[in-house]
Parts: sequence; structure tokens; C-alpha cells
Amino acid sequence: MLAQYQRAFEKLKLSPSQAWPESTHFRAPYKPLMLLAVSDLISVGTLTHNFIEYSEFLLETFDRYWRIIFDSTKFANPIQPFFYLKSEGFWHLQAQPGMQQRLAATKDIKTINQLNQLVLGATLDQALFELLQQPFARTQLRQSLIQQYFTPELWTALGMIAQINTEIFDYSKLLIEQSQRMFREIPATDAPYQVEVRSSAFRQIVVPSYDYCCAICGIRVITPEGRSAAEAAHIIPWSRSYNDDPRNGVALCGLHHWVFDQGLLTITPSYKIQISPLVDDQPPANQTLLAFTRQSIQLPNQAHLYPNPIALNWHNQFVYRND
Repeated sequence: MLAQYQRAFEKLKLSPSQAWPESTHFRAPYKPLMLLAVSDLISVGTLTHNFIEYSEFLLETFDRYWRIIFDSTKFANPIQPFFYLKSEGFWHLQAQPGMQQRLAATKDIKTINQLNQLVLGATLDQALFELLQQPFARTQLRQSLIQQYFTPELWTALGMIAQINTEIFDYSKLLIEQSQRMFREIPATDAPYQVEVRSSAFRQIVVPSYDYCCAICGIRVITPEGRSAAEAAHIIPWSRSYNDDPRNGVALCGLHHWVFDQGLLTITPSYKIQISPLVDDQPPANQTLLAFTRQSIQLPNQAHLYPNPIALNWHNQFVYRND
């Protein structure tokens, strides 16, 4: 059975083009990268049942692989392999209720809105899913993908992504556990993780808890591929606190993240927005920011992830510009 799926993995239908780099044998790498991402989510325990949702976790895992090859996610659209893998025989799209015929007639899906309208998720052949749950078989299947579709200079880097994804998952669990304990402005120990692991784990907890919205303005901008504009902002800067406790975080859009870090805006311990008097109230454009004064922020969907008053007090005292 393992050999059967290794052969299937080595015969994926990929689009050839000179536009793709030599490192991918001049073929589109979407499908092998999607399968590597799914195998990682199974490995770390995020996917425990044979049902694959097009989630931000899957998207971010795919993007980590993509950046190894292209150093950018500009042209990465994971929706396409999520849809087109159905042609391989072992990947099965599950239609939204009442959408079976329409999905069957659909030839292409490129945006998150189209996908959500037609597709609930995907399943694998049960035998393949069970193989991917076994470390030895999963390693063999991963090697089939990496060695078949990428040149040797990428093999080590692609293999390291699996370790990074494991560390992100482990650190996320640590942060969730930390959020259940007494809040400390500066934790007793600093977790020995590299920046990408820390920032990804912090974001994976903070941003979804605000439903991908900015806590200040409520804006929720999602790209056609499903990427969110919301950022995970530290309340006490990490450089000062070494603290990735989710309660030391808040989801903000790019503008309000910058304004918050510059001390021109703060959040009081009662979760009210306070604007610095240094913000000039003359230019009309500034009125948009000033309009949030004394309004309540949007809070996370779980109370144990609310911004901690100790962290907010620290920001009020040492970052916010009150005069």
C-alpha cells in the first residue's frame, strides 16, 4: 500500500513551464507543497481526523514551504492545489450542502470566497491518511515528493520546514498553557525558539482569537487566497519582556499596530481606546483615528486570552505619549 501511494505521489499532474525555476524542474510546485503541508499538520496533531479544511494554519504552512523556493508569497495561491488535487484520485473534495452538482461542474477555483461557497473541505483515501499518521510511512512519502519534484540543493531546506512546523506547534501549546496561569510581565525563562517559530506561534493564537479583525477599528481584510491583514502586536515589546503570552498581545491592522507601538494610541485596563494628545486634530484625515477615543476595543472570543491589565498598564506608563 505504501509503494502504491509513493508511485501516486511521484506521478502528480503538474503544469510545465519555463516560468518556473530549474529548482522545481520547470514545473509548478503547488501540489507537492500542499501535500507536504498536509503531512506536517498530520504529524503535529493538528489534523487528527481525515478531513482537511482550507484554514489559515494550512495556508501559513504552505507559505513556509513556498518561501524556501521563491522568498515571497506574491504568486502563491494554495487554493489552486487544494482544488486541483482532486484529479489525482486520492484527494476528494467535499461539497457544501446542495452544491454537489455545481462543484462537479466547476473547472477552476481561485479565491477563498469561491472555495467557501462550494467546498467544505477535502478528505484523503482512508488508507493514505492512515499511512500519513505513521512516522516511517510519512517520511517515505515526504521523500518521494521532495526528491521527485525538487533539485537536491533544496532537499535539506524543505526537510527543515517540517521541524520548524513541529516547533511552532509545540510553542503554541506552551503559550496556550501559559495563558491559563498567572500573568507575568517578564516570564521566568525565555523559550529557546528562533524568531520565525516564536512569531508564527504567537500570531496563530492571537489573530484568530480576534476573528482576524483589528481590535481598534474592526477591519477584517482577507486576500483572495485567504491571508489576513491583521497582525499580532505585543503590548509590552518582546525586546523588553521576552513575553509571548497571548495576553501580552492584541490583533491590530498595520496602521493601528504602528500607532500603538509609537505610543500615539493605547488601551486602558478597562479596554477603552485612548488617543495621545500629540495626535494633531487639525488635518481632516486624523479625525478617523480620533473618532476611536474612549471606544471599547473588540475583545478575543475567549476570556482567558483578553489583554492582561498588567501589560496594558505597562504600555500606558512607558509607551503611551500622554503629553
